[in-house]
Amino acid sequence: MKRSLLPAAALLLSAIALSACSAPTPATDAGAPSTSATAVADDSAMATTIEYLDAGLPDLEGATIAYLTECAAANAYCQTRLQGAEDMAAEANAELVVFDANFDPAAQLAQVQDAVQRGFDGYLFSPVASTSGCSDLDVLLETGKPVATINSPMCGNPDYTEGTVGFVGMQTESFFTEHVKNAFASCEGECEAVAVGGFVGSDLFTRWESAIAAASAEYPNVTVVSDQPGNFDPAAALTVVQDAIAANPDVSIVVSSWDDMTRGVEQAITASGKTPGTDVRIYSVGGTTDGVAKVVDGAWSGTSVLLPYEESAYGFVQLARAIETGESTPGFTFLGDAPVVVDGPGSIFITSDNADTFTPEY
Repeated sequence: MKRSLLPAAALLLSAIALSACSAPTPATDAGAPSTSATAVADDSAMATTIEYLDAGLPDLEGATIAYLTECAAANAYCQTRLQGAEDMAAEANAELVVFDANFDPAAQLAQVQDAVQRGFDGYLFSPVASTSGCSDLDVLLETGKPVATINSPMCGNPDYTEGTVGFVGMQTESFFTEHVKNAFASCEGECEAVAVGGFVGSDLFTRWESAIAAASAEYPNVTVVSDQPGNFDPAAALTVVQDAIAANPDVSIVVSSWDDMTRGVEQAITASGKTPGTDVRIYSVGGTTDGVAKVVDGAWSGTSVLLPYEESAYGFVQLARAIETGESTPGFTFLGDAPVVVDGPGSIFITSDNADTFTPEY
């Protein structure tokens, strides 16, 4: 992009009003402390962000921005997201300093403390985890400088956290719930399903498990016969799905939370003598180049998009707006309402019918 992917603000405002891609209804983490019970998905946050960007980012020459992130180089998602922040910083003539915690909460705390000591004009913050990120956020907010957050909710909130200048993301509990519901909705009668998630104990896995439970309650005709972690590892997913199909030969759906891991899902289905996409439908998450190609080929029934570039780019835009004008962009800037989705497939679910309208970015 990538600026070419961003249409005029007026077109976006119109598109959002007509789009079926409204932000999913948020769901508060059960048992978690809520510091923002009134936080709700807010379509206007996306419109405000795009309108400000289309008007041209301000010249922030001399400004320094700390990009405190759980990952910057670990995988293509992290790398693409870093590029979004770097491109926006260059456009605003600001200096971006990267702090890569590499998924280590202790390392991120040390980096937050270091960044505060060094002093920055603003902070773009993507937490390693909800609880540790909440504590880190308190440290950043004590500086009095604006803090924009991206990717993962914090402090028990479903999305936006009060005190920040904005939240841009997609991988909330409601997003995963919509993903699983979309898969279960494909069952016209009784179905047996397998679910493969990430790492046990992670925030993502907790949201994934809550999504499985919510979708199962809405679709009682679907029986989840196996619900296991796959550690985002294709080899682990292969084992999980092979064992599940061996014990439950009537499985007709597999839901996975990550495209790369889903490669193992497909291999397991093939190894069991079944045909992916025909005997067993696969619904993945990522919207990656490889994932969309699998959908086009018919091996996968769908992949739900993630937009790492826009995630950091729009977060930077909200931070720049706060620095320049003092105004925040409160609410949930849901990336399902981004122009690349609204003006492209019109849905976060990429299928063989709309894949030609979506360009994967990683």
